[in-house]
Amino acid sequence: MTIYPNFLDIVKHEIYIRFALCSWRFFRSPDGSGEIARNENLDPTPEKQSQGAPMRICDIRTTIVSIPFREPETWAFGRRLGISNVIIEIETETGEIGIGEAVGYPSVRVVKEALNAMRPVILGRDAFDHEVIIHELTQVYGWHHFRHTGGCALGGIDMALWDLVGKATGLPLHRLFGGTFRTKIRYYWYVPNNELKLMVEVAQQGVAQGFDTVYVKLGTGFERDLEVARKLREAIGNGVKLRVDANEAWSDGTARELMRRMSQYNIEFFEQPLCFYDHDGAADLRTALGLAIGANQSAWDEADILEIIKKRAADVVLTDQHQLGSLSRFSRAGWLLATAGIPIVKHSFGDLGISTAAAMHIMATCPNFTKANQTHLTVLTDDVVEGGLPKFTNGCLALPHEPGLGVRIDRQRLQKYNRCYEEKGEFTSYGPGGHDLVKELEDSESVKSTTTQ
Repeated sequence: MTIYPNFLDIVKHEIYIRFALCSWRFFRSPDGSGEIARNENLDPTPEKQSQGAPMRICDIRTTIVSIPFREPETWAFGRRLGISNVIIEIETETGEIGIGEAVGYPSVRVVKEALNAMRPVILGRDAFDHEVIIHELTQVYGWHHFRHTGGCALGGIDMALWDLVGKATGLPLHRLFGGTFRTKIRYYWYVPNNELKLMVEVAQQGVAQGFDTVYVKLGTGFERDLEVARKLREAIGNGVKLRVDANEAWSDGTARELMRRMSQYNIEFFEQPLCFYDHDGAADLRTALGLAIGANQSAWDEADILEIIKKRAADVVLTDQHQLGSLSRFSRAGWLLATAGIPIVKHSFGDLGISTAAAMHIMATCPNFTKANQTHLTVLTDDVVEGGLPKFTNGCLALPHEPGLGVRIDRQRLQKYNRCYEEKGEFTSYGPGGHDLVKELEDSESVKSTTTQ
């Protein structure tokens, strides 16, 4: 359980003042006129370019892919059969291509439309102006008011721009972000909900492969949640961490009783036990029980993270470049939490290899990524990057060292899983069956149209 440093009580108000001043500078013009700060020329093909040879963007291509899980994922909000994300390729006039990945939340179709709406702002711009571009998309072009969906799309655009910058400079991103604290990134072993006997077997497989943290989603019922925790602790022994995630499924009363009883199984921390709006409830729960709480949905953006620090509402914060909307924001969140003495953990909506590689550069360059991070790679059947699914060594992945993100698209795999999307539709995260209701409706209407002709 985190012991907050005493200095935090003294400086927390200063943090807010500094954040407010920074926000004012970011959002308003330097001359104090009250005009929104923006590039001097917001035309999609601005005359002003960064010093040196610009990388002017001439094309943006998006491809939706659907890659199945080895077994379905069940969580508090539904059942998912795989991952459906948008692969992004941003090309410059000189032929360089930067790659990115946008996660399909709340729907991959919604995120692709968001990307299409961002396209006119990006075309013609210099990729070196990536921070300005992301800022303008957020603050000038309206995504500030739709941060959740906007971030899922912006995160993909941002990493493709960073990939271009890394390739142009000949440097991997971790060099551009200031150097590494670690070159091996630690991940947990994910145990999907299933029959208890199968869950026990899967947990033991992870331990045998060297993973030191086992993760499971709860929220399937009071007694069932207790039994899952008991069985998994018995299966993995006392030398392996056990992390549980309720995904907002518990009420305050249920959380208090269930966490108290579950604590006998030595839980590393309880992730998102309450509704993500309830910072005060999380703070009260943490104080009352003396048990470690992780904030994920509650820590969606920078303002949420500041609120968590102020209210002492979590011992661990879980976020990522898609929740926050860029790799730079992800890095800044990590360093802010380091100042407050709070560990940060990489959250995964359902990342494929491109997004995984991008995040690793941030996880390597912040001091407080000290716990096992989230991944779905251990439950996927394949990936879209060259080499397919990566090999974990004792629960770790090696940091990429090639320029940019350090991974490349496998064209055959990209085409294969784009066909999978076209044929099977989206692997949605919401709903009891994991079915693509939009595709089912379109197919049904197509059949009706054919039969009436």
